[in-house]
Formats: sequence, structure tokens, C-alpha cells
Amino acid sequence: MKKYILIILAGFVFFAGCKKSSLEVTNLNQPTAEILTNEGAILSYAKGFYNIGFNDVKINSLDDGLGYGMMWIVNAFHESMGDNIFIPWGNNSFKFADNPTSVKLDNGTVVPNPIGQGNPFELKLRNDRAFGASNSFLPEWTYMYFLNNSTNVLLSKIDEISYSGDAATKKNVLKAWAKWWKGYAYCRIGSMYIAGLIIDAPNGTNGTFVTNTKMIEEGLKNLDEAAAILSATSGEAYNEVMERIMTTYLRGAKGVPTAAEWVRNINTLKARSILINKKVADMTAGDWTNIKSLVDEGIQSDDYAFVIKTFADNSLSIIRTDNTFETDISGNIVFRGGGPLQSEVAGENNTGFISERLIQDFKDGDKRRSNNFDLLSSAVIYKRGRSITFGTRYKLLTGGKGNGAYTYFNGDPGQDLLYIGGSYEENELMKAECLIQTGQINQGLVVIDAVRSFQNAELPASGIGLNKQQALEELRKERRCALAFRGLAFYDYRRNGITEDVSKGGGRTACVVLDQAGVPNTNALINYNYLPYWDVPQNELDFNPPAAGSAKVKYE
Repeated sequence: MKKYILIILAGFVFFAGCKKSSLEVTNLNQPTAEILTNEGAILSYAKGFYNIGFNDVKINSLDDGLGYGMMWIVNAFHESMGDNIFIPWGNNSFKFADNPTSVKLDNGTVVPNPIGQGNPFELKLRNDRAFGASNSFLPEWTYMYFLNNSTNVLLSKIDEISYSGDAATKKNVLKAWAKWWKGYAYCRIGSMYIAGLIIDAPNGTNGTFVTNTKMIEEGLKNLDEAAAILSATSGEAYNEVMERIMTTYLRGAKGVPTAAEWVRNINTLKARSILINKKVADMTAGDWTNIKSLVDEGIQSDDYAFVIKTFADNSLSIIRTDNTFETDISGNIVFRGGGPLQSEVAGENNTGFISERLIQDFKDGDKRRSNNFDLLSSAVIYKRGRSITFGTRYKLLTGGKGNGAYTYFNGDPGQDLLYIGGSYEENELMKAECLIQTGQINQGLVVIDAVRSFQNAELPASGIGLNKQQALEELRKERRCALAFRGLAFYDYRRNGITEDVSKGGGRTACVVLDQAGVPNTNALINYNYLPYWDVPQNELDFNPPAAGSAKVKYE
């Protein structure tokens, strides 16, 4: 097969939201907005500007020795605080971010957190420019505001350019492209931070911080605007622009994604953004109905989806969810940093390690477990003398064992799917949750079984006659297994109340935890006690203090 790599021309960007910043951006190949004066230039810009939000920024104050990137550093926070992995190192303050307050072992012994004073205190303490890249709050905020500013640059130039042929359609496709990424950025900010900034001017800023709920609303508004444009857009000019901005690796038998496929991606992302930002206990019948209407029109099994595709240089790509694609070499923009999350947790001596709690959520006989995980040569216990939860018997395999089940990581170039947005499996599991929560339990279980079949887990049917709680447990486990390493684990822990302090009904029971002697406890209670939403980074506030009437910028 030929190999395709995306040629990236990143946008002219500054750290959005800062009037003046200590962050230094180094990218000698980065064009300025002033050169976007003709159709060719703006299409080249649109072809890769979104990479600025994932990899293509080298910022000294983001590098704490582990590299850069949304698909590594940011996903690692989400996966470690969702207890799919653990990272025992001090870099980026990971050892504080994913370190529970205490663990109660099978014999009733309570083992306290030996590192500092717990996630809320330690992360807030390091929310200061003096801590540099050890400030955990900084990376996701930075990447998403770079991405947002790139969309602002594109939107500011679209109507200034003269286009050949069907100019109106070309403009609309570019606007939908920008609105999609702007909506994505705002939804991510609102899903992780207590407040954010709505900034629509290139290189602009303001001091009016709004609530995370308002950020989600603004994200959904932009996604709706993109969908409205796409719903009325088609024809040769649509295909011409999409082929230019999504490059040749998408030109398989079906060509570029249709507008309808793109809209389905939007619907799945909207459903996610609504679902993950409200506790399950607080969801209403209207919420479930709203999400169900979106996922019913969400990503299908053979649709295109937004992912990072790993190549020899780990460059960005977008491919089909059914894994049918063509490849061809055509560029050399690199993924700056340590690589994707999976590469940092695979093998024996890692940056991160597989959590015992992830392994225990696989059902007996699940071929995904046997394909992807194996025993370490010796168990890890209290890694570097840190938390009791920093222990495991398991490792992630590179490339799997070849038993036909879904493979979580393959280090060979061109083999991995690192999802940026939603996926077919995520869409279907949201659908299953809506069905179960609204009393259609058996129908929801059928959907869960279909996802397992899609990933070739080869598990027997979930069974008819389960009650609601049993069905929700099937769903919980399947979201953990099917969506592992996609940056969703923390969201699920949060919305299910698991990250709350035990005194408030939080924590996780019946956990597998290795004790100080390496003996597995099977009924441990973990009290995570994590911040549900993060404070606005002090790097922002030092240069852009909140204006009068702003929402609170620190979680209390």
C-alpha cells in the first residue's frame, strides 16, 4: 500500500487570551496571516492549521521532560485520572494529578496518599508560572486556545479572498471547517476548566471569563453553524475544497467524506459534550432524549472520523473508522513530543503503566484483553516509593498478539488510530446508555453487544433479563474497554461521581489493588477525591485578569 502523510502549513497564532505572554513559540516554517491573499494560500493554510492545536507548537513552558502534544500529555491526564493508566513521575505533576487520597484494603487497612496533600491541593499549588511546565492546568488550555486562534485567522480571511468557480460554496466549506474546529476547542475547554474565554478575533483577547457551561454552549453553537452550512452544501466545489484541505490520503473508493458524514461527526461530538458535563444522577428525561436524537444521527461504522494517524513522522491524518484507507508519502511535518499516549505505556519500562482497574473491567474471555495485555516480567509495586495505586502486574503490548481482536497500539508507522473527535464505538455506547436509562434495557444491551462484535471481542451476548443496574454495569465496563486510551476515562469517572470524596458518596469499590507485598486485593475502596474541573491557568490570569462580572476562574 502507498503511504499518505498530511502536509501541514500551520497558522499565524499567538497564545489567545494573553495580552502579553512569557510563552515562546518556535516554528520557522509558520506563515503569517498577511500572506493569505489568494485561493491557493488560504486552502494551503486550511489544509493543516488545526495541527496547531495538537502537535505543531513548540512552547518551552509546556515541556517538562516528557514532550508535547494533545495526544500524549493531555490524553495522559484524562486516562490517568480515569484510572486506565498511572504515571508515577513528577513531570507535568502527573504523580499529583492521578494520586488518590487513600485506599482501603480488603482487611480494612487505610493506606493514605504518601505524596503531598492530594490532587486538589497539589495541582492548585502548582498553578503558578513559577512552576513552569509542572503546572498540569496549562497544556490543554494552551493547545485549545492556539487552535481557536487559528480558526479566527481563517474566518477573518475567507471573505477577503477571490475564488475561482463556485466561490460561494468554497467559502462555505472553509467556514464549516473553521467552525468545526472552533466548536471542538470550546467544547474541550468547557469540559475541563471551570471557566473560559470566548474569543472570535484573530490574536485578540478579553477579560470576560464565562462559565464552563457557557463555553459548552458556545462550542455547540459553532458546531450547529458548521452543520447548517454542510446540510446545504454539496457538488463539485465542495469536493474540490475538501480534497485540497484534507489531502490525497482520503481519496479512496468513496473519495472525500460527504457533507452528511461530516454532520454525523458533529452530532456525535455534540452528544459527547452534553453527556460528559452533567452528572448521571442529575440527568433528566429530556437530556437522554436530546442525546439519543443526536447519536441516532451520529457516526456510522463506515463513516470518516477525525483521528491522528501515526506515520514514520507521526503526522496528522483523517481516515475511515472501518480502517479502509490508502497511503502515500507527501510531507514531513513532525509530531513534536513523546509520541501518542499508547507508545508511552507499552512494554516493561514505561513513562506510564496499565492500571489494575482497567484490566479487571474486561469480562472473562474478552479477546481484546488477551490480544493487548500480558503479564510483566515482575510486578510493579509502589513505583518509586509513590502511591499504593502505582502498582500493576500488566503491560500493554505493541501490535497485539494477532488474535483478530481490536488492537490498542501498534508502533509500526501507519497502524494506529488516535481519535481526535468521536468514534463509531463512542456513538453507539452513548446510544446504549440512553436506551438503558429510559427503560429500554434489552435494546441497550443489544447495542453494547454490537460494539463488542465491532471490536471482535468474541464475547457471548450480554443476556436478556438484566435489571437496570446490571445493564449499566455492562455499559460502564464496555466504555472502559472499547474506548480505552481515547481520552474519555476521566470524564466518565467524573460524571458517575467516582472522583468525588468518599464522604460525598464518591470513590470506587471492589477494586483490584496490589498491597505493599504485591498481593492483589480484590475488594479495595479507592477514594480519588479529584478536582472535577480545573482552574484557569495562572499563566493566563497574570496577563489577563478577570474583568468585572466574570465567572469565577478557580474551582472552589
